[in-house]
Amino acid sequence: MSSYCSTEDTAALLTYIDGENITKQVNFKNVCPIDVTVSDIDKESFFFDGGRPLNHFAPGEIVSVTCTGTFRQIGNNPSTELPCTYILSTAVITGNRLQSEFDSTYSDNTGDMTFKVDYKSTENIIRVTHDGELIFKDVAVAPITFKVDCIRVRCPEGYCECKTDTYPGYCCSDCADTASQIHSMTTQLRSINGK
Repeated sequence: MSSYCSTEDTAALLTYIDGENITKQVNFKNVCPIDVTVSDIDKESFFFDGGRPLNHFAPGEIVSVTCTGTFRQIGNNPSTELPCTYILSTAVITGNRLQSEFDSTYSDNTGDMTFKVDYKSTENIIRVTHDGELIFKDVAVAPITFKVDCIRVRCPEGYCECKTDTYPGYCCSDCADTASQIHSMTTQLRSINGK
């Protein structure tokens, strides 16, 4: 995790580009400094309650699968407990697909299971935090690259910042007034030059 900008900055402009060269920008005002991380998405969990064959697609090539929970096949007399180890032993993993026909005989199963799937990531997730609190996240095609520009605006809206040699090193001038003075001087110069 890297920190960007300081408490003196009024905004941080995050620019990031995904693996398909799509550029996005997000401006974070009054939350400096920010922390930015980019990581692979390589794990997911899903809940399965039976009553149909298991047919799950992960967002990348599956590396391993674990699960917790138990099914009870009521239609079988007496009822049969199907633990996770049984479900996974009958499962077929092909690329990003997890399949099992373990419950196709009986449609009145009870119970539930939570599956955890590890897979090879084709996407990244970018997260932005401020003081440990998540303020932005996005998922995009890997790899994500980014840069942060720190913005320090010390003058109120409608005023331009001008550098000075005296403390605090800048002053705020009314933008409309400055534009009016420049226009007036341009008009005077044109009249003097005959244009």
